[in-house]
Amino acid sequence: MVTRISGFASGLDIDSLVKDLMKAKRAPLDKLTQQKTSLEWQREQYRDLNIKMVDLRNNKLFNYSLNGSLNAKQVSVSGNTSAVSAKATSSAAAGTMMVEVKQLGSYATVASNDKLTGVTLPLNKNTPLQGLGLGYTPDSGTTNVTIEINGKSITLDGATSSMNDLIAKINKDTNVNAYLDAETGKFSLTSKEMKGEAITWSGSLLDKLLPTGKTDSSAGQVAKVAINGIVMDKTNNSFVQDGVEITLNAVSTAVSNLTVKANTDSIVDSIKTFIKDYNDLLESVNNKLNEERYRSYTPLTTAQRAEMKDDEIKMWEEKARSGLLRRDPTLTTMTDSMRLAMMTNVEIDGKKVNLFSFGIETGDWQQKGKLVIKDEAKLRAAIEANPDEFEKLFVQQTQQTVPTTENAATNPNNGLFSRLSSILMTSIEGLSSKAGTSKVSTSKDAAFIESSLISEQLRTLNTRISDFNARMDRWEKAYYKQFTAMEKAMNRYQSQSSIFSQ
Repeated sequence: MVTRISGFASGLDIDSLVKDLMKAKRAPLDKLTQQKTSLEWQREQYRDLNIKMVDLRNNKLFNYSLNGSLNAKQVSVSGNTSAVSAKATSSAAAGTMMVEVKQLGSYATVASNDKLTGVTLPLNKNTPLQGLGLGYTPDSGTTNVTIEINGKSITLDGATSSMNDLIAKINKDTNVNAYLDAETGKFSLTSKEMKGEAITWSGSLLDKLLPTGKTDSSAGQVAKVAINGIVMDKTNNSFVQDGVEITLNAVSTAVSNLTVKANTDSIVDSIKTFIKDYNDLLESVNNKLNEERYRSYTPLTTAQRAEMKDDEIKMWEEKARSGLLRRDPTLTTMTDSMRLAMMTNVEIDGKKVNLFSFGIETGDWQQKGKLVIKDEAKLRAAIEANPDEFEKLFVQQTQQTVPTTENAATNPNNGLFSRLSSILMTSIEGLSSKAGTSKVSTSKDAAFIESSLISEQLRTLNTRISDFNARMDRWEKAYYKQFTAMEKAMNRYQSQSSIFSQ
């Protein structure tokens, strides 16, 4: 440890002298710290773009491809519009179905029509059956109770099972649904399908819940409908036929015509949303690739910050952060591939199809590859003329298995979404290796991967900064040691001089 002595003998401000000497020594350390800060800023900017890339690929493109948003269908009902209502799914084939309702289906039911007697109302559905006072006969020698519905036998322990347990068991294990009104004790059974059968039941517990002479019952019947002249039975008044959800409302007095066609409004809205998402990512990346680099504006040191005002610091750092991703090769390759993928033909059933044929183009050179709907009328007309082709243009999957061909931006067998997904995945993996960004997370708080190139560089810089700080400490101690020796020597000379003068 060095004993520090102020400049009593020399009259010098030793602390200031050491500080100035250390300032000159600190310059290389400041440069290392600035390099570290620039790398951290660069890594954060990579993460911001990576979040947008992951979101577009893993969330938005995935949803566009799955939910049929580019193959939305609509169905209109003409002729007898009251007998039938309909809704088209994405799998519905374009064309017209002629529907005539011959008979509405109905469910078989049996229900008590009077209040339950001999028990306390309202019934507590959670009380064990044995404690309700229903007066049923348990199975011989047990507390169990057995019932049978439509030939299906159910047994419960009346000492532990409640009315809710009974209803749940019936609903799960039989082809009927049970219901109990706790206020009146009225009980009912309803078949799950429309069939020409009545509900049968037995068991002393059901005899109490559905007492003879105090029940109403009706047998169900199937729905009968003629579709394009073919009569068929249905076990529900709502069913799906050839991708169309049909609901029978009344017996027909005339034929209902169900016409399926593309839901052009919905499809156009979806493609506009995709174009916005695509353009937003492209703009964000292009802004970073073309951002001006101000090399004279380096990250501020602690000493520099202390001498500047807050607004000056803000303006300086805006320039210091600018251009850190300028002309980045991974991002440049990605944007070039995106533009190429969007404009290259897709081969569909032997025919070459592209966005131009649907009125979608890239903007002028200033737009840097953004997509623009140049002619919405042309887009709508082309979709209506061939909606399946439009969907395949985006979602068609390649049959190629060679990775270089399969993932190529110009793979003619791959739809635009598939091409874009591959391009984004390649870029996401590239950023992950370089900056340590996540391949799946869209959180700004996601941890960086420690094995990435930038993480390795930061570790090296941290080691060098730590070593340099240790050298700085040694240099400072050496300076104080030298000045201390000087002060001691001068003090001795002054004492000797005083003795000689006397």
